[in-house]
Amino acid sequence: MIELREGTASDREEILALRKRCFPDDDREKQDPRFWDWEFGSGRTFMAVDATRCIAHLGFYPQTYVVDGESVTAMLAVDAMTDPEYRRQHLFTRVAEFARNKLRDAVQLSTAWQIRDAVLPAMATNGWKPLLRASVLVKPIALRSTAGELPVATAAFPELPMLATVNRAARTAEYLEWRFKKNPLWQYAIDANDHAYVVTRRTPLRGYDTLAIADIGWRAGQSREARVLLRDAIARGRAAGVQLAAVLMTLGHPALPMLVRSGFLPSPHRFRFLVNVFDDRIRLGRAKWALTWADTDHL
Repeated sequence: MIELREGTASDREEILALRKRCFPDDDREKQDPRFWDWEFGSGRTFMAVDATRCIAHLGFYPQTYVVDGESVTAMLAVDAMTDPEYRRQHLFTRVAEFARNKLRDAVQLSTAWQIRDAVLPAMATNGWKPLLRASVLVKPIALRSTAGELPVATAAFPELPMLATVNRAARTAEYLEWRFKKNPLWQYAIDANDHAYVVTRRTPLRGYDTLAIADIGWRAGQSREARVLLRDAIARGRAAGVQLAAVLMTLGHPALPMLVRSGFLPSPHRFRFLVNVFDDRIRLGRAKWALTWADTDHL
C-alpha cells in the first residue's frame, strides 16, 4: 500500500536512493549525504512510500522574499522526482498536493523553478503558477578551455542588504553564508568590498567550461563597484582558460543592463519561476523581480 507522509532525517538514505534511480548522472553531488544535510537541515520533505521504499519525493527549504518592501515567508520546492517504475500513476501530483496542504498554514507562499517539462502539470494542478521566466545569458571569454588554475577569492559579504528596491529572496548575512560558504561540495569565489559583491563558480555547463555568475549585488548608487568586481572575476576566468561566463537572471534584475553592455547575450535556455500564494493579502506582479542562480539550489 502506498503511503503519503512527511519525511524525516531518517529517510535520507531512501530519498538519496530514489535520486540515484531517477537521475543517476545528473548533479551527482546531490547524491552525497553531506549535500542533503546542507540543503534540508532546516527544510521539509514530502514523499510517497511503498512499504519502506521511497517512490516519489518533493523537498523544500525556507526562503524569505522581499515583496514590495515587505518580508514574506516562503519555501522553495526542489528535488521533484518519481521512481521510473511508478510513473504514469499521478503519484507526484498526489505528493505535491500533500505538500501544499501541509505548507499553506506554515508559510505565506511557495516558489519553484520548473526545469523539467514533466514537473509542470502536477505543480500547476496544485497551485504553483508560472510568474515569469529567467534566461541564461552567456559570454565567450576564452577560445579554448585549458587546465589553468582559477584562484578563488573568499572576501566577506557586505553586511547591509543589497538591491532593496526590487522583489527578491532576502540577501541576509545568514542566507549568503549558508548558500555560498557552508555548501559542503560546491566552492564559490566571493569578490566583495564594502559596497558590492559578485559570487562565481567554475563548473561545466552543457559541455562548456563555464564561469557561472551565481549572484551579484550592490548598495544603492554603487553599481560601478559591482561592475569592477565582475570585470575582475571574468578576467581571472579568462586567464585560467575558462571558455564561457554565464548567468541566470530575470528581466527585472538591475544588473541585466550592465551584463548586456559587457557582452552577455541570451542563450536558448529559459526557466519558469513558479509561485503558489497561500496568503490572500499578497499580490504579485511580474515586474522588478531580481532573481539569479542564488535563488535556486543549482550552481
